[in-house]
Formats: sequence, C-alpha cells, structure tokens
Amino acid sequence: MNVRLKAYHIERQLNLNKVREHFTHYNLVKREHSFLLYQVRAQSYFYVKDYGSVVFINFDEIDVLTCINKIEKGLKISQLPNESYTISISHTIDIDFDTIQVPELNTDVAHIIMLNLAQSVALMNYVNKTSLLYNETLVYTKQLEQKGRFKLSKINMRKFIGKTLNLKNSITENLFVFDTPDLAWSSKELSQLDYKLKDELDIVKRHQGINNSLNTIKENLDLFSDILHHRYSSMLEWIIIILILFEVVQVVIEKLV
Repeated sequence: MNVRLKAYHIERQLNLNKVREHFTHYNLVKREHSFLLYQVRAQSYFYVKDYGSVVFINFDEIDVLTCINKIEKGLKISQLPNESYTISISHTIDIDFDTIQVPELNTDVAHIIMLNLAQSVALMNYVNKTSLLYNETLVYTKQLEQKGRFKLSKINMRKFIGKTLNLKNSITENLFVFDTPDLAWSSKELSQLDYKLKDELDIVKRHQGINNSLNTIKENLDLFSDILHHRYSSMLEWIIIILILFEVVQVVIEKLV
C-alpha cells in the first residue's frame, strides 16, 4: 500500500488556537503548544506546526486546498514552498529518493514523518529567502569590484540590514524545531526513522548552510555600512573645510574694503 505525503509552508507564524476552530470536525489525536496532529480517517493525517508548516498524509488535492484556505485565505498553493513523498509499507525502514518505507503507518510514525517534513519545508522557505538576500548583496559587491563604489543609500542599507536580522531572528526563534523530538527516543524504530529522515532531508546541513550565508551577508553589509559612514564623514569634512574657507575669504574681503 502506498499513500501520498505533501508538505507546504505558509510563510508566516500560525495561531494554533484559531486553527483548531476551523477543524473541530477532525479527530485531534496529539497537540502541544507548537503543533496539532489530526487523524482524519484510517491512515490519513493532517499536521500543523506553529511556524507555518502544514503536512498531509493520504489527502486528495481538493481537501488539501480546502484545509490551507481555511488557515489562510487567498493563498496560491502552487507558489508555496512544498515537498512531496510517497509512504510505502515495507518490512524495513528506509528512505529511497521520494519514497519513505515503514513497517506500519500509525500515529507515532506519522508524527515523526510529518515533523521532519514540516522542518524540511520550513528550511526550504528560509533557503529561498536567504538566497534572495545573498543575490542582492552580490549586485553591490560586483559594483564595488568594477567601479570602486556602489549605489546604495543609507535608508536602503538600513532596510537591508533589517531584513537580514529579521530572517536570522526568525530562524533562531525556531532553532528548537530542528532538534530530535522526545517521541523519537521512545522506541528504536522511531529513532531510526527520525535519523534516516534527517539524513535524507539534510536538515542539519541545510540549517548550517543558511546560517553561513546569513553571516556572509551580514559581513558584507557591515563593510558597506563602514564605506557609507566613511563617505558621509568625508563629505561632512569637505563641507566644514568649505565653510571655513568661506569665512576666511569673507574676513579678507572685509579687511580689504
């Protein structure tokens, strides 16, 4: 038996209390302050993480669209960060390309799988945003290399720094997300499944890559900020020199007259 697994990231923090109000007709089998796990029918699950990830097991596309629109109206699902896998029932636990093999699909197994996919699709969102910021900084570094200067105002620099810091803070806020859940330690099979999923999805490496990219962006912005500060300091010095010269010339003229 094969079932489809689909994960999306809504790209904003979710209020789980409000989410619960929309899905009272579903069976809530697990909940904590950071997630909700529903069992809709046999081997069909719906998972919501507070940092914006939603995961579906054995849902058709219409039901997926309905659920996401209840959480956030007007979203274009095709434009959201997403990942797809097939869950296959097998004698062993294995991850092979886009297939996850497990001996059985119960609530705990579904929880481990959906948690890892929720993390992965959230990382995809962060990777996309970090790449956009990094590409923007490359524009200015190339200008600096080719012309010895760059076109960036102080206000836009502050906005740039703000975007970088907000993204870094958002990732830091959810760092606990990427730890191994307590559930994984409850059995050898769940621990093995969690380890293989993290390895297949490159959870740790991708997270480290994002942090490295953000640190590089921050270093570039610090350099740009220093250059801008020096530029404005030099301009102020010239203004002061010109004013002093003007005063001197004025004094000389007054004496000559």
